[in-house]
Amino acid sequence: MRATVRVRVLATDGPQVWIAVSGRLARSTLPALAQALRERAGEGFTAIFLDISTLADDRDVPADALRELFPGGARLTFHLIGAADGLRLQPGHDGRLVFHPDPSSAWTVWVCGPPPRGARGRRAARTPAVRTRSRRSSLGSVT
Repeated sequence: MRATVRVRVLATDGPQVWIAVSGRLARSTLPALAQALRERAGEGFTAIFLDISTLADDRDVPADALRELFPGGARLTFHLIGAADGLRLQPGHDGRLVFHPDPSSAWTVWVCGPPPRGARGRRAARTPAVRTRSRRSSLGSVT
């Protein structure tokens, strides 16, 4: 059975993009997912929300390869939603990775923005001008 990963852009709002990733993350699908993330970063998105709650992780994928999935750049932040433990990553490995146990906590950050560094309070909530896409990402399904 060949591994498949599906990458879909669900919403965009300014520098933010919300992406759903499903399928099986394996050695054969890592390059496709990495390419999709590079494309979004190349389009100017700096806050990339990845819903990985339905993504299965093959145990044959080395942890170093998982960390290399994310394109370089200090301006980028990756919000991993769902099964972060399934990807065997820890927050200390890359300061750009933010883990959310469920979509609701990620949505709060999407709407309100991240808390200012060193501050305890959050900015007042704003109504996002979310544009949704009904079409598939240019990547589609990859086998």
